[in-house]
Amino acid sequence: DLTLRGITKPLTLDARLSGAGANPMNKKATIGFAATATIKRSDWGLGYAVPAVSDEVKLEITAAFEK
Repeated sequence: DLTLRGITKPLTLDARLSGAGANPMNKKATIGFAATATIKRSDWGLGYAVPAVSDEVKLEITAAFEK
């Protein structure tokens, strides 16, 4: 779920594993992911200036987790 301006809606992320292994800097086990999604600003009450400003926003998320 994604909440913006007090409005919560379900969001599906297209996620993929970026890699896993030992971090070369600290040798800790690390795993990385990348995810994308596209939302419509108007779904969260942010439709000002549409269509002059695109209603669609592409979200790109990258994350790494260490053990």
